[in-house]
Amino acid sequence: MGEHIKGERLLEDWVSVEDMSAPEESEEVKELARLKDYLERKLSELRNEVSLLEKLVELVDEELAKKSFKKAAAVKEKPAPKPPETGKFRVLRSRSGEILARVAVGRDELRFIVNPEIGLTRDMRPFSSFLIRKVLDAMSKADKERVEKGLLPPGYELSYEIILDGDLVKEIVVRNFREEYRLREIVNAVRWTLETAASAARQPTRP
Repeated sequence: MGEHIKGERLLEDWVSVEDMSAPEESEEVKELARLKDYLERKLSELRNEVSLLEKLVELVDEELAKKSFKKAAAVKEKPAPKPPETGKFRVLRSRSGEILARVAVGRDELRFIVNPEIGLTRDMRPFSSFLIRKVLDAMSKADKERVEKGLLPPGYELSYEIILDGDLVKEIVVRNFREEYRLREIVNAVRWTLETAASAARQPTRP
């Protein structure tokens, strides 16, 4: 009889423990469910935010492409600056007053009509090594590089032409000089070249 009572008490105690642990597990399940719900809502919000950011990036890319295209088109379509207003014809003289050339200045062309008495030939060092190579060729090369980089519209680069009468240089034609500082530099270079050639021509010929 005593053992039977003892067994019933043990059973009651076990049932009591089970009954106490059941609410604890239920609360834990509820907590996990709430956490899962929060995580799913947060994940959904983040996905929406990522989708919105991707759309904004696409819009920014489109605007950048439009701006870049307009900028490139503006560079290509931008006309070259007008040369300074100058007289139609001028006389280029040496420091001593000797006439070296007659100069015709246009909007984009500079034409030197060389005094034939100077006897300038295309092989003379002041002409070939200085005026052509160091001045005109250098300017032409710099302009071609600017065209390749899109900084200058094609067809606006400096070019030149040498008109000969036999071996003598008859005319020096420079086109697309554009800027005033280049005009001065070219005129000074031509003056120095012709003055040097004229000075050499006055030197007595050695027997």
